[in-house]
Amino acid sequence: MGAGRRGKVRTRALAAVAVTVVVLGCAAGCGGGGPGAGGGGRNVEGKDEPGLLKVLGAAQLGHVELGTGEVPGLVIEKGSAVTAGHGRPGTDRRACRPLVVAMGSLPQPAPVASVVNTFAGPTGARDFQGLLGTIRVSSYEGDDARTTLRELRAAAAECEDGFGMTTGEGEPQRFEAVRVLPPPELGDEAMAYRLVNAAEEAPSLVTVVRTGTTLSMFFATNLADPGRVEIPERLVAAQVAKVERLARAERPPTEPPPHAGLAEGGEAGDSDGGEEE
Repeated sequence: MGAGRRGKVRTRALAAVAVTVVVLGCAAGCGGGGPGAGGGGRNVEGKDEPGLLKVLGAAQLGHVELGTGEVPGLVIEKGSAVTAGHGRPGTDRRACRPLVVAMGSLPQPAPVASVVNTFAGPTGARDFQGLLGTIRVSSYEGDDARTTLRELRAAAAECEDGFGMTTGEGEPQRFEAVRVLPPPELGDEAMAYRLVNAAEEAPSLVTVVRTGTTLSMFFATNLADPGRVEIPERLVAAQVAKVERLARAERPPTEPPPHAGLAEGGEAGDSDGGEEE
């Protein structure tokens, strides 16, 4: 396969699965599942730690981004909103809409702010060879983070036999199945699921962890060896730990870190992405 073709496939894979999943790896959802509680997702709704309920602003979210070397064995780089897919995809099944919206760059409910990073296995390394993924950390107002996770959980259960979608670029896709996986024992509640794309041989994993009003969402696929797709446990644990530390800080920073720009904000208010009823 030529370099141009490989680049196109890689880009399509990242966008199509939102290879954003969060938030997105089972404290570690490997191909067949992962450690943690039962398949429905851990849910301790109503028992959030009071210190974690503060809404993190755009500048503050920059401090939760994982940096180079924080998760050994993985290459983590700065991403952007469109790394997870363009716009708001549509679907032929209304019940599956939360799963589809999560694969675009315009989440609903809209977060106050988000930061996006990509992760991959180092070139030439045997561990995580071919692994591609995205981390999206988003801060929400009120109960929007809880609502987002509740709707994803319901959609994953309802759409186990698959769904059709149209990407934000207008490309049709078909997912044959959705499989709920054991979630990580992290945050206030979490869930994980696996998407099986009818056109791509590589399945995609998604893990979402809620920490107060913040969602960490991980997406991953592996084009080189589909059987080895995973969201490494230490990656999820490291990301959630950074969110918790910031949320618990008595005096959280009010300025973005010197090494990064402001987190993405203003994702709210865009029109619905042409969902088919």
